[in-house]
Amino acid sequence: MINEKMRWIICRRCDKAVPSEYIQPHLRRKHRIYCSDDTFNSIISGRGLMSLDSIIAFREDTTVLEAAISGILTRKGHKCVECGHCTPVWGSMTDHFVKKHNGLDAKDWTEHEIGMQAPFGGRLKKWFEIIDRSMVEVDEQNESPWDAVKVLLAKNRRRERVSTEREENVRLVTGFVSRTRWDILIEGHDKKQLMALGAIAKEKDTLHKVMKVSEKYFTEISDKLRVGDVLLRRKIESQGYVITLHH
Repeated sequence: MINEKMRWIICRRCDKAVPSEYIQPHLRRKHRIYCSDDTFNSIISGRGLMSLDSIIAFREDTTVLEAAISGILTRKGHKCVECGHCTPVWGSMTDHFVKKHNGLDAKDWTEHEIGMQAPFGGRLKKWFEIIDRSMVEVDEQNESPWDAVKVLLAKNRRRERVSTEREENVRLVTGFVSRTRWDILIEGHDKKQLMALGAIAKEKDTLHKVMKVSEKYFTEISDKLRVGDVLLRRKIESQGYVITLHH
């Protein structure tokens, strides 16, 4: 088939664009299909197809595709945030970081589930990211838009990691804490010390003894008020106090 927009011949057997100069050898060697000169000339005549040199120039000058190219297989893969290199194979991406970005962590500097296409095969093979220009906004006053994009992507990765950590923390807390989000309020504090302060006092702790004495004191007051002078109770209630009696 011929993609009129790109002015390429696309082989339907392998879904790859083939330079017009190589269409006959490609069909013969790859698919064992004979294409006569007359048939070949009838296909390319008046089409204004891109030559091999033009395709090489396109490959070198193009970094992204504004839309998917009709007739070319679309894949999901990985994209290097640092230089824009794309590949559907994770192993190829880790090799790329070793060779091109020594010292950077591939996991932190890679975007995943990126739509991409490799229009050409052989020595011309290169994966291009597919983007939707209508969804991209670039500040024209920014001298280095790509640097700004890299900063935004790095911030997004940090937010995603924090969000994931918070989600994991919520699974470990009670429903009350998850609703009040106390897990967020205590971020940055010594959690072991906070746990120690909030723990239930043990019998050997001084706080436990204070609690027992307090409980005994208020129990005795409650008993005296419950069985004591009615006039005294009324006087206390008249001062705005609410007395809860133990039964």
